Amino acid sequence: DALAIAVGTSHGAYKFTRPPTGDILAIERIKQIHARIPNTHLVMHGSSSVPQEWLAVINEFGGEIPETYGVPVEEIQEGIKHGVRKVNIDTDLRLASTGAVRKFLAENKSEFDPRKFLTPTVKAMKGIVKARLEAFGTAGQIDRIGKVYSLEEMAGKYGL
Repeated sequence: DALAIAVGTSHGAYKFTRPPTGDILAIERIKQIHARIPNTHLVMHGSSSVPQEWLAVINEFGGEIPETYGVPVEEIQEGIKHGVRKVNIDTDLRLASTGAVRKFLAENKSEFDPRKFLTPTVKAMKGIVKARLEAFGTAGQIDRIGKVYSLEEMAGKYGL
């Protein structure tokens, strides 16, 4: 089981209008909750960092995303030290994907084959995943997984 806690994060790209500091995220609340229930895995929903470099790429190649900021990786690392075990960063992946597609299509105006523009998209998302696995201290731990289940096996476990 896990407990999703409210610490000032929110889903999507439009989290903060200024770079967040300690007065926006309630890291102290994470510490307090973890101290009271230390064996409960905590979840930080809406914790994408909203990489500024990908916002710049999106806007350079035709996007219109206003100035916005996400959760600093350093704040997430602090949460991990105090019981956070699941961090949702999907917006970072979507921003990287969108930026890579926009850039590719702008630079290859006659291209229409998704296999061509999905290659840089996957590469961009892999870059985000690799950086976050390293930053969150989870890189290189695949050997700790006892068994990998197929989608069909996992669905069976849930009676689907």
